Amino acid sequence: MVQKTIFLLHYFFHQVHQEFSPNSPKLGLQKLTFASFENSLHPLWFKNLFIVVLICSFCTFVNAQNKSYNYHYEVVKMDSTFDKNADLTVETYMAYLKQEKDKKMDQIIGTSKTVLRSFSPASPLSNFLVDMLFEWGNNHLVQKKLEKADLALLNFGGIRAALPQGNITVGDIFRISPFDNTIAFIFVKGNELNKMFDGFTEKRNAPMANVQTIYQNGQLLSYTIGGEPLENDRIYTMVTIDFLALGGDDFLSQITPESAIYLETLLRDVFIDGIRKKTAQGIEIENAMDNRVIIKSIP
Repeated sequence: MVQKTIFLLHYFFHQVHQEFSPNSPKLGLQKLTFASFENSLHPLWFKNLFIVVLICSFCTFVNAQNKSYNYHYEVVKMDSTFDKNADLTVETYMAYLKQEKDKKMDQIIGTSKTVLRSFSPASPLSNFLVDMLFEWGNNHLVQKKLEKADLALLNFGGIRAALPQGNITVGDIFRISPFDNTIAFIFVKGNELNKMFDGFTEKRNAPMANVQTIYQNGQLLSYTIGGEPLENDRIYTMVTIDFLALGGDDFLSQITPESAIYLETLLRDVFIDGIRKKTAQGIEIENAMDNRVIIKSIP
């Protein structure tokens, strides 16, 4: 497109040259083809093109300066004024959607004896959730005839609300886990997994299952996985979420795994199904803590 534009300008300058130079050879448009022009571009034509563009731009600028513009504005309140002539079709449809949503969100899936909250470095709610993930991951691996997981990992930032006392609804789990995080399995050597623990402190850590960490003076003093110290050459299986597996929160960003499996199963669905199973077994959720995180006093 640009070359063809140059071609037309070339012809324009040629015609002008003919008008002011009678002795120059005449060249009709039918003889000046684009192919012949394309093979004989001369820097002079680019110079002429630049001059034409510059003049046109200047004329446009001057023309714009000579124009005057009138502006008008008014404040439009976004309030109930717009509801005077409501679209009944839309209102009916929205009411139907809300009814269907409420029906799903209000389903009772279990009960809790007390409120469960989440906080670092360990809490009743974070322990409960990561343990459910660990249990679900092991069941999935057994079904696939694979070795069970060695640990599970979540993040405190993904737990957005407390679990209420009394009836637990689907909506409560949506509030706790509003993100569409999916399940991931990471297979990683011990020497790589150690990089994650190297970044942990008493204030910067994550909920984990089947792991015990000991902190002193704000720093990680030691840790075990399944009650055993880390083995550098062993391949560990971690069940976590795609957000963390892909480097979110920087816990695993420096780790090079041997392999990984990403599922489409939502973390939120794992929690909902886990609570339903506990309810079917007659288990009521309790505010229980263990010694998975130990804070040693400063000597």
